[in-house]
Amino acid sequence: MPLGHAPIGDVYDDPWKALGGWFLGPRAENADVFISIFQEVFEEHVRLRKNYFPADPEYLTEEIKRSAPYLSEVEDTRACLMKMQEDMAGNTPFFSPRYQAHMLWDTTMSSLLGYMTAMLFNQNNVDSAASPVTTLYEQQVAQQLCDMLGYNINPRRKGPLSWGHITSGGSVANIEALWASRNLKFLPLAVKSALMNEDPNSEMRACLTKEQIEIGLQTRVLVYNKDEKCRKETALGECTSWQLLNMDVDEICDLEQKMYERMMTIGAVDVSNVHCIIKAESIMSLGMLNFFRKHNLDHSPVYTCPANNHYSWSKAGTLLGLGYDSNIPIALDTHFRQNLVHLKEVLEKYLEEERPVIAAIAVIGSTEESAVDPIKAMYELRESFKERGLNFALLADAAWGGYFKTMLIGSPVEDEILTKKTDGFVPYCKLSPYVEEQYENIQLADTITIDPHKSGFCPYPGGALCYRNNKMRFTLATFCPVVMNGDDDPNLSVYGVEGSKPGAAPAGILMSHRVVGLSNFGYGRILGQCTSISKLFYAMWLTVAREDDPFVCVPLQDVPEGYDIKSAKKLVMDKIAYKPLSEIFLCKEAKDFLTLCGPDTMINTFVVNFKGNNDVAKCNKLQIALSDAMNIFVGSDSSRVPLMLMQSSFGAKAHGEGLLVFKQKLGLKLDEEDLNVMVNTCMNPWQSNESAFEIGDLFRKIVLNAMGRIEDEIVPHKFVHCEPKDSMGDSNTIFLEYLTCSDILEHHYQASVKVQMSNSDKEMIKKYRLICKRKGLPVVFETDGGVHPKEGSLNLNLYDLLHRKDIEIRMKFHNDPAGNAVSFKVVDMPRFQRLDPSPNVVYPDKRKYFIFGDSNSTLITHVIAKFPDFQHTALLKKRPDYLTEQMLHLGVLAEVQEVEDSLVPEEEKTRLPLQDQSSYVVRFKGELDATIHTTIKVKETVHFAELGEIFGGIEDYVEAVAEEADQQASSCAAS
Repeated sequence: MPLGHAPIGDVYDDPWKALGGWFLGPRAENADVFISIFQEVFEEHVRLRKNYFPADPEYLTEEIKRSAPYLSEVEDTRACLMKMQEDMAGNTPFFSPRYQAHMLWDTTMSSLLGYMTAMLFNQNNVDSAASPVTTLYEQQVAQQLCDMLGYNINPRRKGPLSWGHITSGGSVANIEALWASRNLKFLPLAVKSALMNEDPNSEMRACLTKEQIEIGLQTRVLVYNKDEKCRKETALGECTSWQLLNMDVDEICDLEQKMYERMMTIGAVDVSNVHCIIKAESIMSLGMLNFFRKHNLDHSPVYTCPANNHYSWSKAGTLLGLGYDSNIPIALDTHFRQNLVHLKEVLEKYLEEERPVIAAIAVIGSTEESAVDPIKAMYELRESFKERGLNFALLADAAWGGYFKTMLIGSPVEDEILTKKTDGFVPYCKLSPYVEEQYENIQLADTITIDPHKSGFCPYPGGALCYRNNKMRFTLATFCPVVMNGDDDPNLSVYGVEGSKPGAAPAGILMSHRVVGLSNFGYGRILGQCTSISKLFYAMWLTVAREDDPFVCVPLQDVPEGYDIKSAKKLVMDKIAYKPLSEIFLCKEAKDFLTLCGPDTMINTFVVNFKGNNDVAKCNKLQIALSDAMNIFVGSDSSRVPLMLMQSSFGAKAHGEGLLVFKQKLGLKLDEEDLNVMVNTCMNPWQSNESAFEIGDLFRKIVLNAMGRIEDEIVPHKFVHCEPKDSMGDSNTIFLEYLTCSDILEHHYQASVKVQMSNSDKEMIKKYRLICKRKGLPVVFETDGGVHPKEGSLNLNLYDLLHRKDIEIRMKFHNDPAGNAVSFKVVDMPRFQRLDPSPNVVYPDKRKYFIFGDSNSTLITHVIAKFPDFQHTALLKKRPDYLTEQMLHLGVLAEVQEVEDSLVPEEEKTRLPLQDQSSYVVRFKGELDATIHTTIKVKETVHFAELGEIFGGIEDYVEAVAEEADQQASSCAAS
């Protein structure tokens, strides 16, 4: 099976449409295609099993397959699998445009199908004998990645050949990169030590002549000469330890071979034996402590990382015995990239101390700040220090950002021409000039970590490590007879941390590379469209907070040069917000703004703060509240989380000056407190601009709720019972509608809640309902705190009362003289929304209602726009046509077509807008964004009232309920 270059992919006039054939789709639009292809593959797999020595007997006979144990186990498999699928429905809906959190989205169909196909063979890439096909797949994938990243894969080209392999993820790849760098760093000392062993009984002197050892010690190496202040070729045996610790990576890789060639000029050399002797002197054999003692090394080695480095780099230091403190954090600049001034200061210090520096790490796409370190300038800095005697490996952590290099391979079809064909069009957005320059020079790194399971859209586990010089891997080779099958064996596992690993992983990656292609026409197109979306989201986060909102939203990245905040917001609102993508792309000013603004690699980071707040702790609470509202936790219902974002934290020490500048933009104190941030990863290449800004509208509502959670005082709240007046039903679950009031901010909410009650509480409610029915009053409950099974009674505000899963809500019967109370457990909440406080809110043209319910009842409740307004909740006779059960469960916003929502003068009594036993035409968004017109029929009104500074329609409760209670008491006394 030949190894080759990175596949380019197919070229089309309308390339955005090709993406439709690469993914299953947010709505599983390609389900039929996926099933058809896999069925064909599975049938071929079955034929393969049947045709392998077809004369062999059948083991699972028809008699066995008819037996009770067999049938029972098959049914168990089916039942358990369906239960597992039911459980899996509780996972994050990563495939949805509503998922904007972690670096996780849909995988390509080709990678999934390739993975599943190979998984049927259960290949283990620990040994080519256990994976004769998928080991070659792994080699091929690694070579494609090396080629795509700019490393040499052509033996005829000048320079070292590259090499790579698949790992379980970027963490393992980073650990291996530092492991190889450490071993390589100290290898020249081991070579010299092995040759200079003067013990006449040493193994080296037994396999080499004295002349061969002497000629080996005369091998010339390029090292820094302190006296002459330049690099100079010097005999190996004459070099100091400090000189040998600062050789070039390539020169160290070639050192043994260069030495053997000199020795062979005067006699044969048992290279394998000599290598084993050298290895016995290596740091990997002796260990850090013994090696340092033997060579009289006083300073422990270090490596540098940007202060926002992935935690795998600290793990690597501890695993390699270097210690946690050997990871030297380099401060970040105001763009949250590695600060080269600080890096230079650190290197100057270690040069003066003569402390070994193993490596400097550049992050190519940080996972929170989305920043690309200046790898070209870091390489130039390394080269300048090399000329002064300090040398080290340059390692690139491109686990997230590696595949963005495909955006620089080939020339995409000009999207200016394509915008005339707007069907599904999403524009391609180039990387910024700075970021492009770094990717054009990424091959300067000695190793590159890259994760196909991140921006390669492949299944887990799928990381990779690529070496610029393939010989670098030999420094960590651990050979095992069980998994080695001769010199020509393509085994890869001896050069890494892992042993057993699935052959299905490289099979899936290879399939995706072949189908999609590693160029602008393939992966580059996907990432180019995602980059467009990330810039649009940046524009949305910049403008999501309105001028009159009680909060601000500040993106991490500054607006482009030439703009201030005001002019940037004006451009967004005038030429970008809610506009079709084709229209935006045809506007040069908007297109140029989007190219220059926002994150380096598709991850937006921002913070929401209370307007006028300077307290970091209060701001952090708001990010936590937002995260709680926009994440799925164990046991939660993903259908009640309409938008998912990630929350993280910026350490004050790690983020330094950049964080102080960011805090200043937020109006926060410039203290040493860490700052919580929100993170939005844009991996959906199909998101429309209208959708992005609609998500902003949704987010704004979530912010208002979160602010209420933090700021609301603890006050009583009232709910009305949403059941028919004539009967309560057999279920122990009921719907409650929150009673809105304009008196205080804590009552400015609308909420529809489904609660569960005990049998005894249900009986109490039935009796209370009879009293209310006789007086023609709704059944109203008043909150009396929460009850926790361990903590007991809790005083909580409305948000926590309704959202905490670990409590029951204690509610009193409203104005019941006997003080009777019941407990409810919230089991579902179709709606919870704080009213918009903006004075610019206007009444809609048509009255809006929220329709929701379950299999037992369908309810409709008026959506309050602003005060003054009215509250109206009613039961419908049945679920409206074209409203599915799932959509009824979720709840839909509907417009009543016959009823306009003009404000009724305050002096006039508001008339019941939807009359009992009447029919109305409503309009709502149905499945697949379809506009639905259908008829509803109102069964009966549950509650109707004008909204004022008292709870509407229940002011006469005290008198009415008290009178009923007195009558009951008198009746009891008389009897």
